[in-house]
Amino acid sequence: MPKFTPYTFTTDQTWDAAPRLHADAVRSVLAVGDVHGEAWHLRKALTRAEELQVDAIVQVGDFWLSDTGWRDHDLTEAKFMRLAHQSPIPIVVIDGNHEVWPALTRFAATPAAQQAFESRRPLHLGGSLWWAWRGSVWQWSTARFGALGGAVSPDREDSDVRRWRWPEEATTQADLDRLLANVRTDHDGRLDVLVTHDSPAQVQGLTSSLDWAPHRVRRDCDAVRRLLADAVDRIRPQIVVHGHWHRANREHIDHETEVVGLANDGRSDHLALLTLSDPPRVEYQPR
Repeated sequence: MPKFTPYTFTTDQTWDAAPRLHADAVRSVLAVGDVHGEAWHLRKALTRAEELQVDAIVQVGDFWLSDTGWRDHDLTEAKFMRLAHQSPIPIVVIDGNHEVWPALTRFAATPAAQQAFESRRPLHLGGSLWWAWRGSVWQWSTARFGALGGAVSPDREDSDVRRWRWPEEATTQADLDRLLANVRTDHDGRLDVLVTHDSPAQVQGLTSSLDWAPHRVRRDCDAVRRLLADAVDRIRPQIVVHGHWHRANREHIDHETEVVGLANDGRSDHLALLTLSDPPRVEYQPR
């Protein structure tokens, strides 16, 4: 039986002191859809990232961030997290609804995490792995990035899956306010690329199977999408990249913002290449 070596979140560097993440060091980024803690899907994405010779990876949530702060942290989770930790390319994860919030909440209370929140930059989780918490902002090349993760699990009231659902999963007004404040401070109120987990409400091309969900769940799902719509209206990014819906979708909203939805778990169009030219460009990539 394989030896179980648990994974522990560890911060031993800050974003601004990480040379591979400096603005002038990152000119191409691979965006990766939901992987749900599956090492096979992450490994395929890492292989494609190396083939494309990108400088960084952005994963759009439902990564399944977990460490020993989760009572059920097991061999499978530890192997998955160590794969990300040992990646040859930096991985920046936006949180989704499928993250282990007991572990993230515990780590967010540490002094290292608090320092990252004050700096407005993503938080180091060890090795090559970073958490772009809600409201974090940064710059790569000439592109200004921001993160606004979170979503509501449509099946959150299912008795079989309730134990993996936490109140922290949903994006809140406080998260949006934090993002807006940090964008004003660092980016003069504008972003070039906004990375989210759910999709802004202005997007019309996505279809949902929410009809089976209770009204209160559908209401909460819609509330998150309206918050993201508010973020887009106020920040007006050139590109929004998101996951959560488990299908690809690409459209323009308000004649200014291009929204690119990524599929999940290694399916077609679960990867997109961001070229950080002026303006930035985004294109789906084959598996």
